[in-house]
Amino acid sequence: MIFEGKYYNGQSSKGMPAQITLLADGLRIDYCADEVTGSVHWELAGMHPSEFNDATTLLRYGKFPQQSISVVDKGFKEALLQQYRGAAFLKSGYNSVLSLGFSGIAIMALSLLGLLVAFLIWGVPALADRVAMHFPESYERALGEQLYTKMLQGYQVNDKKTAALNAYLSELNTDLDYPITAAVVTSDEVNAFAIPGGYVVVYEGILDKMEHHEELAALMGHELAHIRNRHSLRAMTRSLSYYMLASVLFGDVSGVAAVLVDNASTLRNLEYSRTLELEADREGLELLRRNELNEQGAILLMERLQSGSELEMLAFVSTHPNTGDRIKVLNELIAETKRPAKEKPELERYWEQLKGE
Repeated sequence: MIFEGKYYNGQSSKGMPAQITLLADGLRIDYCADEVTGSVHWELAGMHPSEFNDATTLLRYGKFPQQSISVVDKGFKEALLQQYRGAAFLKSGYNSVLSLGFSGIAIMALSLLGLLVAFLIWGVPALADRVAMHFPESYERALGEQLYTKMLQGYQVNDKKTAALNAYLSELNTDLDYPITAAVVTSDEVNAFAIPGGYVVVYEGILDKMEHHEELAALMGHELAHIRNRHSLRAMTRSLSYYMLASVLFGDVSGVAAVLVDNASTLRNLEYSRTLELEADREGLELLRRNELNEQGAILLMERLQSGSELEMLAFVSTHPNTGDRIKVLNELIAETKRPAKEKPELERYWEQLKGE
């Protein structure tokens, strides 16, 4: 049997008029185009699963670049089914789906929807987390500077206390690769938060609650641990992962940074898991040890924050959960290695400046 169709040689997108003959071991395709004629033989084993609709049959053959033929004739499909019954290339993916029936297609659609929802709920944030972990340090620092500048626009900075805090930090061995920049903002709110790239914002409200400079050192150690381990960057990218995904999908790669900067205000409300908070607590305690400061400063800070009124503590506790559990862990860590503390006159001096009116 011979049928008329179009032959595509895999080298050109232009179809050539062809006659397709059904043989016992395959197809013979005789084509003619631009006064060039030729013939190819397709063995059954090299033919790929076909696609059929009511009028057109598409067949492919060989490895890349594949040859193909298109035949607009209902009789061709019927002839193939009769001549090569059971052949692998006749198992159409399109027909396989249709053979599932309405219920089967519905189940398949729901399964795909479930996978999509799972990817959006767990996959996208997890992917954003991995991206944050591999940000170049220079990029993180530049991003942090933009976030820091944007964040401070909504606050009044206490210049005198900011200078004292940065001087205090310069006297500490922080073991941080970034240069540290901190600001004290005028607010009764009891809070402090870390910004990627080595930036910290401290509220006057939390400084007013403290009585010893070791509490400040413990707080700084905690917040700097969030920076060192990219907790704040990871939490921010996870919380904004869907906006970032949209930027990437629409080809605006630079929009990723823009999304983060435009949402700088979310930094003060970022919530960390219990695991990340404990990790930051341990590193904050290590900062006290490294600087030979009284390790009880970490406990005093937590207890003081825990003892405040519900309204006072709302901001800090909402972003630094599980305070009671963390005090217990810190006490256990301190009991393991008791170390003597030393007087630190320079730290005391800057602390007095911070506490001064």
